[in-house]
Amino acid sequence: MDFNIMQKTLKDCSLFRGLDQSQLGLPAMSAEAKEFATEDIVYRRGDAADGFFALIVSGKLEASTQQGKRTVTLKAVESATLLQWNIQDIGDTSPLLLKKLKDLAWRRIKDFNE
Repeated sequence: MDFNIMQKTLKDCSLFRGLDQSQLGLPAMSAEAKEFATEDIVYRRGDAADGFFALIVSGKLEASTQQGKRTVTLKAVESATLLQWNIQDIGDTSPLLLKKLKDLAWRRIKDFNE
């Protein structure tokens, strides 16, 4: 994936706001681009999350929910690209970003349980 597209995607995401250029460079360098064709399963409900975080760069995904280890099955409705990071790597390189991710996760869990 083109590095400039990756940086623009990160800058446009509210999760990465407040990080300066050097702090954005670390997640951009450690991201792994994953491509999915239409109808590909990104992950299945019940799969272990394995400590990864992903951001949709392009395409369209569909989530179907149910309680379990992983609470949704995520399927590409059209070709899609995700950027994926290992949470441990984020914590090692950007503690501020890790805090933002944890805060976001807790808000989502709270919203899911309401």
